[in-house]
Amino acid sequence: MNTVDPILQVTDLNKSFGPTRAVIDVSFELRPGESLGIVGESGSGKSTTARMLVGLERPDSGSVRIAGVDGARSGGRAARSRARAIQMIFQDPYQSFDPRVRVEDAIAEPLRLHTSMDRRARRGRVAELLDQVGLTERQGRALPRELSGGMRQRAAIARALGIEPSVLVLDEAVAALDVSIQAQVITLLNGIRRDTGVAFLFVSHDLGVIRYVTDRLVVMRHGRIVDGGATEATLAAPEHPYTRLLLDSVPEPGWDLDRLVRDRRELAAQDG
Repeated sequence: MNTVDPILQVTDLNKSFGPTRAVIDVSFELRPGESLGIVGESGSGKSTTARMLVGLERPDSGSVRIAGVDGARSGGRAARSRARAIQMIFQDPYQSFDPRVRVEDAIAEPLRLHTSMDRRARRGRVAELLDQVGLTERQGRALPRELSGGMRQRAAIARALGIEPSVLVLDEAVAALDVSIQAQVITLLNGIRRDTGVAFLFVSHDLGVIRYVTDRLVVMRHGRIVDGGATEATLAAPEHPYTRLLLDSVPEPGWDLDRLVRDRRELAAQDG
């Protein structure tokens, strides 16, 4: 039994957009250094959940406690404290960078906002971060458009790590990358977690990625958590038919598309 206090506690989180209930009574915990996956198809509520954790969406009800402090409804100084404790990395790193700002300056901006470092110290820290994610000083001086997608994602990771957050939320962070580049970035992320002790909340529809980078997972469907547990155990013996459907949706030798369609219809019928 893990007796370490959670760094992140999510309790009864709810969010609606008009008549659509996007997130319904979602609860989970994340401990220091742990990697938790949130799995589900598009529209399952996983990205909305992630956005509420970092303050990009405001929950209708429920709480998000980071290191014991409720961050879901906080503003001002408390919001800045939350921003330092939890950082997010998005699917498309290009959209998260100002195209007019050099990569090294973008990485330095959180340091300027959240630390007392002077310019010289910030430059030194940026150099360390570039090296940590496998980028050169020359690549740091580039504009975002001058880097490949994998390099931009490495830069986004460096920017998020600079202020030493306790939690990194990664929303489909490797989904837009070629498979070989995905493997490089995943290996980088696993090394960072091992070396720094930062906790990951990894949002993805890709069960292969989730299997490789997470210790535990929760499965979301129609805004609710329907399954979860230790990653290997849950994927080996899922309790909910939706989790089994997700596993059966991964193409492999002997893949039966007709059975998959039938199973999806049966699950929809059970929903009423």
